[in-house]
This record gives sequence, structure tokens and C-alpha cells, in this order.
Amino acid sequence: MNRALPLLGLLLPALAQAAMPNEALLQQAVSEGRIRPFHELMEVASQLPVRVLRVDLGEEDGVWLYELKLIDDENSVIKVGYRADNLEMVWLKGHHLERLFEPRSPLEEE
Repeated sequence: MNRALPLLGLLLPALAQAAMPNEALLQQAVSEGRIRPFHELMEVASQLPVRVLRVDLGEEDGVWLYELKLIDDENSVIKVGYRADNLEMVWLKGHHLERLFEPRSPLEEE
């Protein structure tokens, strides 16, 4: 039996914790304007005809990104990335993305 497996089992939770930004770091980034507050992100996301399933926040190459997992009315899963500093959409993945940009009828907007 490999002796490294138990050690790996002990290290994985610590590595996962180290990869997650801590609360103090996030609060500092928000106060410095490097991350827009969560409620502002949700206002932007509410402009799309979807439901939000999950939101992740991470840093890549010094740029903070919100990554959202969404579901539309046809149950298609969509993933979208927003820059956390200005909430600009930087990528969009999924099937039938054209449905996101079709004009909504007045009844659907209520």
C-alpha cells in the first residue's frame, strides 16, 4: 500500500483552504475597489433571463473574476465570467446563448 495516500488525504483540505481567499483579503479588495460588492453583481445578473445557481469569486493573474453558473427557462446551463472590478462580462459559455439576448415580452419582465 502506498504510504503517500494518507498524507495526501491530510494535505488536500489544507491546500484547498489556502487556495480560497480569506475574508479579510476580500474585504480589503472591496474597500479598494478591486472587487464590486456581491449585490451589484446580482443586479447585473438580473438583467439576463436566467436563475443564478452558483457564484464563485477567484483571482487569475491578478484579476478578480466572478464566475456564475446559471440556468435559463429551457433548463440550459450557462456559465458567465465577470471582471470583479467593473462587472464587465468577459466570457460566456453554454448552449443556445442567443436566448439570453432575445427581447423579452412585457409579461416576462414583470
